Amino acid sequence: MSIRPRNLASGQSRPVWVLIVLVMTNLAFIQSVFTQPVIAQQPDIGNGVKQLLQDRCMACHGNDLQSGSVDFAKISTQAVAKENYPLWKKVVAQVSTGSMPPETEKPLTADEKQRLLQWVGETFDTRQNPDPGPPLTRQLTRHEYGQTLRDLLRFWFDPTHEAGIPDESVVEGFANRAGGLVLESSLMEKYFTAADLALEKLFTDNGAAGARKRLLFVTPSETVPAASAVRQVVQSFLRRAFRRPVTDDEVEKYSVIADRALAAGEGFEIAIRKTLKPALVSPHFLLRVESQPGEAASVHRVNDHELAVRLSYFLWSSMPDDALFEAADRGDLSEPDLLEQQVRRMLAHGKADALTSQFLTHWLQLPHLRKALPSQNQFPTFTRSLRDAMERETWLFCDHMRKEDRSVLELLDADYTFVNAELARHYQLAEVPPKDKDFQKVQLKPEDHRGGVIGMSSILTMTSHTDRTKPTARGKWMLEVLLGEPPPPPPANAGSFAPPEKDRPEPKSFREKLAQHATNANCIGCHKRVDPFGFALENYDAIGSWRDGSSGATIDNVGQLPGFGEFRGVEGLRRVLRSKQSQIVSNLAAQTLSYALGRDVSYYDEPSIAAITRALERDEYRFSTLIVQVVNSHPFLHRRATTTP
Repeated sequence: MSIRPRNLASGQSRPVWVLIVLVMTNLAFIQSVFTQPVIAQQPDIGNGVKQLLQDRCMACHGNDLQSGSVDFAKISTQAVAKENYPLWKKVVAQVSTGSMPPETEKPLTADEKQRLLQWVGETFDTRQNPDPGPPLTRQLTRHEYGQTLRDLLRFWFDPTHEAGIPDESVVEGFANRAGGLVLESSLMEKYFTAADLALEKLFTDNGAAGARKRLLFVTPSETVPAASAVRQVVQSFLRRAFRRPVTDDEVEKYSVIADRALAAGEGFEIAIRKTLKPALVSPHFLLRVESQPGEAASVHRVNDHELAVRLSYFLWSSMPDDALFEAADRGDLSEPDLLEQQVRRMLAHGKADALTSQFLTHWLQLPHLRKALPSQNQFPTFTRSLRDAMERETWLFCDHMRKEDRSVLELLDADYTFVNAELARHYQLAEVPPKDKDFQKVQLKPEDHRGGVIGMSSILTMTSHTDRTKPTARGKWMLEVLLGEPPPPPPANAGSFAPPEKDRPEPKSFREKLAQHATNANCIGCHKRVDPFGFALENYDAIGSWRDGSSGATIDNVGQLPGFGEFRGVEGLRRVLRSKQSQIVSNLAAQTLSYALGRDVSYYDEPSIAAITRALERDEYRFSTLIVQVVNSHPFLHRRATTTP
């Protein structure tokens, strides 16, 4: 982390005393950020499991071959095993259903299966010793930074674009993952620029007059000395900027900047403006900082102010409002009933649309739609406005689920959606809204072949090629997004089709070509799991238009899955998904918890995920139940203290 001594707005060097204040204010915190935990020596894998892996698994998943990107050779100790928990989740699922070992290999005996599953269960069971997961310092995302600055200064101005603050580079998961903490010098320069831009707007723009008046709620007068006015304003601002009570020492360290400006003959507003800038580039503003009382590695409940911050960034992607600050001051958030009242109040607030924009649509991978480029020659009706309408439909559907507290199962099958005139024509709906009307909610009929996200053109288009459907991509989306079972990365040459063997005829259709490709030993395992989901959606073309084969084109929409059998078309697919409803709900609970915590979930989160899933089942799968249960979960309410060397 680097703070460079340049005033990017004016081009002048910062006074040395400003840098001293910045460094002294944040030195202890900076040191704590880079303190790494120490992991104690862990015992080897026991219970004969290591030998079992050697005898039955290493041939396909060892040093020489890593089928499905699974490598058991590196699993030697309990610690390494725990670091690879997603692997063991997959092992349990496939061993329990008999999918592994494959049919060509000798099956595990009852004793071997019990030994393996018992070891996994004992190794990853934390019910007796709940663990909130690793202690994290969370950096504000670009979106959170803009929203927080807006709410802190109390007027709408987002300087992130003009200052050049980049979007997060998200490989998988959500943008708020704490593992992407990168307060490097180039980014800090942009934060300095953004602070300059925001303060310039606040102190000079006529539209910000109300915000200035609220900030400068006290000014020097005959009864109020300048030093007292400075400290009252600074104390109030720092408390909101740092999202917690501040100490007298902290107030004094920042107030000295204003004191010096006033002593040099500058006005009160200028003095305060100079004081606010270092606060806006402080790690206590740019990062979500939590205290660490107690012994090393001990677990404690976060205090009410820290919980208020966790809650506001989970639901609003921004800082707490005055009502939440006041509830934290009173200690209300320590009371379960009062905490739930706050959660429900915040869910009903307009700011909670951040759950839709930053969580639900990202979970559904909706941003990928912007990368879809269907061929204009092949699909002349696909326009930018149609693409925008597809995107808007999914957003409105998800936000309706939040605002109206609908069942999360409607993601799979709903009898309504949201369309404008262009999208309604694309869907061939009987009732088309007037052209001059915006999106409206419409009831769907069975003959519309829509309902839930799997019938939305946004999902169907972003999982297609430019000129045709892509069953493998659609199936992968189902496994990864809905079921939480992402297939392993494909081999390097997965996108190319080898020419047919001499004794095999040329494939007559793309499906036959894909079937021949999937017979490759390195590919067959994944394609058997992935492709059937995509085949069931073949009635939808590459931009999600319905096709029934009446035009002469053959629609092969039959899929077959181990343990389920054959199914046909989108209605057959819905039956498959209903049979996996518990898994889908559990995955949604895990994804919501992951977003709320800003990290991947792991074995120590499984008891919480199971509790959230049970609560949803008891309460008709209401969206509010999902959110309330995540907030009441052990990892959301607790923190493990950092282990120091």
